[in-house]
Amino acid sequence: MKRRLAAILVIAVLTLSACGSGGTAGSTAKADGSGKVSVSVSAIAVAAAAPIEIAVREGYFADEGLDAKISYAEPAAMIPSVVSGQAQFAMLNAPAVLTARSNSVPAVAVAGISAPDPDPNKSYIQLLVGKDSKLREPADLEGKTVAVDTLYQLPDLSLRHALRTKGVDPSKVKFVEIPFPQMADALKKGKVDAVNAAEPFVTSQLAAGARALLSSTEGQNGTWPHTVMLTSEQYLGKNKDVVGRFNRAIAKADAYAQKNPDKVRTLVPQFTQVPEQAAQKMLLPVFTASFEAKGWQAWADVLTKEKLAKGEIAADEGFSTP
Repeated sequence: MKRRLAAILVIAVLTLSACGSGGTAGSTAKADGSGKVSVSVSAIAVAAAAPIEIAVREGYFADEGLDAKISYAEPAAMIPSVVSGQAQFAMLNAPAVLTARSNSVPAVAVAGISAPDPDPNKSYIQLLVGKDSKLREPADLEGKTVAVDTLYQLPDLSLRHALRTKGVDPSKVKFVEIPFPQMADALKKGKVDAVNAAEPFVTSQLAAGARALLSSTEGQNGTWPHTVMLTSEQYLGKNKDVVGRFNRAIAKADAYAQKNPDKVRTLVPQFTQVPEQAAQKMLLPVFTASFEAKGWQAWADVLTKEKLAKGEIAADEGFSTP
């Protein structure tokens, strides 16, 4: 399964590179008639994308001479979009970037978006069980079935690391893929013993009577990158000034988002399917543009532990700082 996922990623990238944009991935950026450089940004319609929206709406991109256009797509499209040149920047999670690089995919992270809250109890990813569940501690999960949204993506990998932190071997737990919106029903009907939920579903399920068994970011700290912005190596090589301007705009937007959580909650329903009432109560990640090498190395160690890496991962090559 793990090798098949990596192979699919590489094939998707190569396919889009061959037919997506006529080889524009490394093109030198040019200003439009207004004097601004046009950049396309691929994003995922989740709360963590708020700083990207803020950078447009508050004029941070414009202040840096960038005319940024956001388009929303599924996570699987993010890396292919930048490698093919269909987008100059894309949003994804740090371990996915490292996995891609371990398979020789030329994508690199250039700006941070979010990190986990240092307090695991405030994590936007939580392992939940039913109110009447007999599961009382992580060790009780051995031999049980746990729902995850997508195998070997950030929420799933976070949970596996959290389990190891608590002395539980993830190989003794059965993981099944169930989309976040369907997890509550699966738990209620007894199809699974626990669900690895992410906001806004954490707050809604807790309100409905579910109980938190484990924070899925247990064992992490604020240095672990979660959501990041990436580009292709080719684009970075030819457009370092543009990438630097993009980084500055994102950094301003991250600072705004971190300082104004209520405004983020008001904004989220405007570009996601999260209802306004749920957005007002949901837990948010820590918004930060900074990168720390030790955080990237921590993810590299997780990927190696889970045997997802093709050879040794050079964690410090997964990101570039201006």
